[in-house]
Amino acid sequence: MLQAHPSVLADLVERYESLHAKADSAAVDPALRRQLDDVTYTLCVITGTRALEQALASARRRARKVREVRNVRGQASTAVPSSSTKASSSHSRTTPTTAMAG
Repeated sequence: MLQAHPSVLADLVERYESLHAKADSAAVDPALRRQLDDVTYTLCVITGTRALEQALASARRRARKVREVRNVRGQASTAVPSSSTKASSSHSRTTPTTAMAG
């Protein structure tokens, strides 16, 4: 199953929340209502859900998990010293070479 990129999900949630706040704070303009309906529909489709609450929960959960994985990877990569020079020199010693007759 294809899954939306977490940044797309985060953007959709942010857009929904912004539009929802505007819709709650003022008389609902038909154009605003259409935008809110569109983002609600898109959230449901992109998360594979049928209800807005499920779509929001799914989008937030997926975006949060990816951020947590990135944080863990970022901490692990900074905690382990780089050995790229050793890897490249050992790789060149173990890689067979062929002599070209000339």
